[in-house]
Amino acid sequence: MVNKKATNYDEFEAELLKKPEIRKEYEALKPKYDMVRILIARRSKLGMSQTELARRIGTRQPAISRLEKGDYNTTLSTLLRATEALGLDISLKARRAT
Repeated sequence: MVNKKATNYDEFEAELLKKPEIRKEYEALKPKYDMVRILIARRSKLGMSQTELARRIGTRQPAISRLEKGDYNTTLSTLLRATEALGLDISLKARRAT
């Protein structure tokens, strides 16, 4: 039997992020997933279901589920309506691509 040292997630992530191609993709996706985490946390704090949020913004629950999974490119309009319904402000910043 092989005795392997357990690796926690932070160590695993740090090791992966040493690879430039992985770090580049991580940095590109991080803002999107940070936004998703904020939306979920706020909805949860308010005790609001996905169905209720969907009703408030004029869509259906599956659309909120896709938004919260982060693997769906929602429209800016839907994102703005969701943040408003959750009592959040959102700001966008345009800058020249590097």
